[in-house]
Order: sequence, then C-alpha cells, then structure tokens
Amino acid sequence: MRLLDEKGRIFGRLNLIDAIILLVLLMLAAGAAYKFFLPQSTTPPTLVKFTVLVPAVPPETARMVKAGDRLVAGASYVPVTIKEVVSEPALSTEADAHGRKVLSRDPYFKDLLVTLEGRVPITTAQIKLGAQEIRAGREYYVKTLTYELKGTIIKVTLIPPADKPAR
Repeated sequence: MRLLDEKGRIFGRLNLIDAIILLVLLMLAAGAAYKFFLPQSTTPPTLVKFTVLVPAVPPETARMVKAGDRLVAGASYVPVTIKEVVSEPALSTEADAHGRKVLSRDPYFKDLLVTLEGRVPITTAQIKLGAQEIRAGREYYVKTLTYELKGTIIKVTLIPPADKPAR
C-alpha cells in the first residue's frame, strides 16, 4: 500500500490538506492543555527595599515628595510605595582660590534620599517593579501622579518571605 494514492489521500483514507489541518488543531489543543492544566510554579513575593538618590531638586519639588506616595508606570499604579524621604542641601563641586575642586553644599537645591518598598515574586535573575529594573547603580524614575524625578539606585535590600529561609 502506498503512502499517497492517486486522489492525494494518505493510506487511501485521509486527504493531505485535511491531515495537515488536523495536525495543527491537535498541536493547538496540546499547547492549550499544557498552558492551562499543568500546575503553575508560584514563587511567594519578596519584599524589595531600595534607596534612590535624586540629586539637585528645587526645594518646591522636594517638598512634594512624601512617605506614602504610590508610584505609577504608564497610566496605572505599581506596587511600589515611598517609605521615607530624607532631604539635605545638594552636594556640588566648586573651584577654590587655588583652582582645586572642593566639595560644597548648595544652599538652594536639595538632594533627596528616597527609600521605596514593593513586593514582587523573583523568578529570574532580574528584579522588576512596575516597568523598571531594580539594581544598584541603575537610573530610576520616582514617578507619581504629581511629579517625576530621575535618580540613581544606591542600595537594594531583599527580604525573603517568612516561610522561605534566607540564603
């Protein structure tokens, strides 16, 4: 018995086009079963605390940043909250009488140390809260409903869930 007969049927029973369509439908059904019926591996959320240094902010804007503010990304809120804000005169470098650079404090602008906190399941080698990656040294936008400031993450602390021992 031949694989294809003179009418293009497989083993004399099934049309080749019908067989391809049937194969595609079976593959779609298998993919759907895999997606929906296998147990999902859930990772409990880890508490992520991180500090962002926002340099040289005008004092009017610095006063707007308050503990309890929720961050936004796009048009929706993200699970990140400001826990603490420390404001101090901004650091700047100036030239002294001998032309050497010296560190000084700016009497007008403020440097903000903003401590933020959020919970996220960490399933890959990347921590993302909202649409931003959390890693010391990276730029971070502290963006709420009423302001947006650009800073640098200077410290990241991970606090594992209570039911998971720390490594």
